[in-house]
Amino acid sequence: MAVRLIDVARRAGVSPSTVSYVLSGNRPISAETRRRVEESIAELGFRPHAGARSIRRQATNVVAMVLPMFADGQGGVQMQFVLSALRAARARGFNLLLLTAEDGVAEINNLVSSAMVDGVIVMEIQVDDPRLPVLGALQRPVVLIGTPDDREGLVHVDFDFAAAGAMCVRHLLDLGHRHIGLLGQPADTFARQAGYALRAREGVLRVLREHELREVWAPAQPNPAGVAEAIEELFGQDPDLSALVVYNEQALPFVLERLKQLGMLVPGDMSVLAICPDDQAEHLVPPVSDVALPSRELGRLAFERLAGLIGGEEQPVSTLLAPQLKRRGSTGPPRRGR
Repeated sequence: MAVRLIDVARRAGVSPSTVSYVLSGNRPISAETRRRVEESIAELGFRPHAGARSIRRQATNVVAMVLPMFADGQGGVQMQFVLSALRAARARGFNLLLLTAEDGVAEINNLVSSAMVDGVIVMEIQVDDPRLPVLGALQRPVVLIGTPDDREGLVHVDFDFAAAGAMCVRHLLDLGHRHIGLLGQPADTFARQAGYALRAREGVLRVLREHELREVWAPAQPNPAGVAEAIEELFGQDPDLSALVVYNEQALPFVLERLKQLGMLVPGDMSVLAICPDDQAEHLVPPVSDVALPSRELGRLAFERLAGLIGGEEQPVSTLLAPQLKRRGSTGPPRRGR
């Protein structure tokens, strides 16, 4: 049986990504770690494939961005990540290649083995992401947009979704609300364990638990029927609901429309606070208070981290952007008795 990179990593007591960096030279490695890896390579007789050996010989000035296009995906927001990374890449003389398969593993391996890209950015990270062992063993620098539970030593940038969810609830609590619900991402997004959906939900529910309040939440399909069903479910859990946290960018306009159909004024009868990009919140009627999702900043930052790794510069393993709340008048005190 052929010796694999992961076998070298186990023998040396390091992560697969560390072995990759020793082979590629794309990240500074301590002399002691390098010695252990090189001894393991020699003892096991490991032979890097042609794509790995070519890494030092030439640069393509092409990076790949892996963006699985799920049916429940938030296409508009995803494109903000892509366009921001594209602009940053072009400013540095790189081209960006977009891979849209649901896992992208085969495409990544094909590109790397044929030495077509200098590095890879990966989106739609799951908390227990099955792609991580493959990504950690690649012979190219990798940057994740998102934070898996087991990070495999991979550089990643993210938004603090848990803190964002908690910030939303605390703002509503400060206004006097005690009946607060979360209208979240589609059920399929939770089913595939998307980190952003799970962490935002946990941030909301954790603060509700801390205040011994009812934990009210529902997923929603981003269409009129899906939103109507989710709002009905939320009122079924708490008939006295007076405030909504919405983390479902495409559903947000339908939320406002459904509340209007129900004869509810915002914020008089229902306060609404969203986690979404600013430009999606400020142009609604009424404009919605939000914790801004920094999609453009994350896309730019992911490329800058990747460019640094490609250039052999050490990068911070984890970068987490803090949330900020902008008030636009869609939240207020609850009506007396709610």
